[in-house]
Amino acid sequence: MKLTAQIDDRLHEIVIERRDARFHVTVEGTEFVADARKLQRDSYSILMNGRSYAVSVEVEGDRYTVRHGAATQVVTLTDPSRRTREEGRKVGGGPTTVTSVMPGKVVRVLVGVGDAVRAGQGLVVVEAMKMENEIVSPKDGRVVVIQVEAGRPVEAGAPLLVVE
Repeated sequence: MKLTAQIDDRLHEIVIERRDARFHVTVEGTEFVADARKLQRDSYSILMNGRSYAVSVEVEGDRYTVRHGAATQVVTLTDPSRRTREEGRKVGGGPTTVTSVMPGKVVRVLVGVGDAVRAGQGLVVVEAMKMENEIVSPKDGRVVVIQVEAGRPVEAGAPLLVVE
């Protein structure tokens, strides 16, 4: 996953990959290897370079307030997958194929064929990098095809279902 992070007035290019049950995070060409565990809704334990960090993260849109001890940092992320979801909300009439915005595993399918859905309603939950991401409907409509099932892996761009 590629992101751009804005911290204060600086932009940082970040690439996050999950390999060998660890996160390989490359920031401006320097790679860090970390083990991260979600403890509660907004708190994480991160082990990196032999040091342990307890971090809390509050999310407001594309702004992330990250706290570690007494330090607080606001990070604004540009996430291509979020942009894809937002662009999907602008979809017009006709059938729309909803795709996975990231590789991961389908955790839950929240709707069934024939169900009426509203724009922004959760359709499928995909787990990626130990975080659950709810894929939402881009428009009001009816689910006409479901192409995935819980427990199965999906790639970025894979079709999940069709809303008509």
